[in-house]
Amino acid sequence: MKIHYKKIIFFLFVTFYTQSLLAEITFEEILEDPADLELNLKYAKEQEGLGRYKTTLSTLERLNMLYPVNTDLKLYLISILLKLDSAAKLQLMLETMMQDPNTTDETREYIEKTLATIKEQSEPKGRWFAFADVNYMQTDHSNIDGVSKTEKLFAQNVTGDMDGLKYDKSYSKGTSVTVGKNLDSTSAVSFNTGININTQNKNTSTALEGENDLAFGSLTYTKVRNKHFLMPYMFFSRPNQRNSTPADSLTKGIGFNNTYSLNNTTNITYGSSYSSTVFNVKANNREDNVTNGNNEIYSSNIGYNYSFSDINLISLRASAVKKKALADFNAYVGHGLNIGYTRILPFGNLKIEKTYQQNIFDAKNSFIHSRVDRRDYIKTSQIQLSGRINQLVPFLEKIDPKSQLFFNFTYAKSDADSTILQNNAIRETASFNITKRFSLYE
Repeated sequence: MKIHYKKIIFFLFVTFYTQSLLAEITFEEILEDPADLELNLKYAKEQEGLGRYKTTLSTLERLNMLYPVNTDLKLYLISILLKLDSAAKLQLMLETMMQDPNTTDETREYIEKTLATIKEQSEPKGRWFAFADVNYMQTDHSNIDGVSKTEKLFAQNVTGDMDGLKYDKSYSKGTSVTVGKNLDSTSAVSFNTGININTQNKNTSTALEGENDLAFGSLTYTKVRNKHFLMPYMFFSRPNQRNSTPADSLTKGIGFNNTYSLNNTTNITYGSSYSSTVFNVKANNREDNVTNGNNEIYSSNIGYNYSFSDINLISLRASAVKKKALADFNAYVGHGLNIGYTRILPFGNLKIEKTYQQNIFDAKNSFIHSRVDRRDYIKTSQIQLSGRINQLVPFLEKIDPKSQLFFNFTYAKSDADSTILQNNAIRETASFNITKRFSLYE
């Protein structure tokens, strides 16, 4: 809470501190004469100078009870409450002074302005809000078709050669709109919906699942309660595939996340989600193969975050996932561990993380290999730099004064080892994303 009170401090200094404060006053001296106004004020000032604001506050509160009509004393108490950012006590004190007939007109005018500021800062700015994002992303792929390390595959128990496209680029252009409402100072609800147009550079690729128009949406509720930050949500996504080979699908899900603050530097996060994906068999006329992909996914996670020096964050997160599918060979149980480090830099936020994931599948796929159980072990490394364009190029502040132009650079490497030959693959991606936000209502 930022309130100007230099005038008050100067006035108190002239009123109370015309004598030297070089000699330190002990608490024993205060106990000998607890009603001595001048002595107690000197003691309060010495404690304030040492940064012991709670001791100063308790001394002034006691004096305020002894001298209830002393307006100058109340103003000094207000200045300490401001330093402690004690909004509740400050507001009570100001309202009490407004009801006090001894309060001068000049002081009343100051108090009215202070109360108005407190009220303004305690209420959310604008109950409704809305904004639109327009984004563009380009991604370079080192192995877009996931060609195995040995360029071999299993097919009906036989080992054969694996072919496919390796290097390629993909592009994503899209827009989304978010509309929300601040329900009160601790909770809000928002709805987001949009569409992304995803294309590939080389259409001869067999991985044409990337050629689609993806519609998506989500509904989110946030609530701050004591040390908890709770966020339940619902979501959906529906890709419209341009190529006839992959099937269209609809994914719907629900979930929640919560962050529990242990102290100013440490918090624990945990969450869980459920999603269901159903493929459109009519569009492909291949009911037996397409519906095998129908699935339900249950996931949960728990994490620990520790920040230090105000610009560093270390995170550790464990996760578990259970995928149920119509075909058992598409179902699995997985466990993962993520270790991350984030640092705030002058030109953006740098994040480095490493993820280890193991997936154990429920059944063999006889079309691939009738005697080999599938197990995947995946290591993923990622480095990311994100922030506002103004942080990278300061002179763009004139073009983007509200700092609503964002960037994101990401490099990721996935190294998968599997008991199934074609799933042994290394993939590297490097992407650049730029987003422009337009405030529609705030």
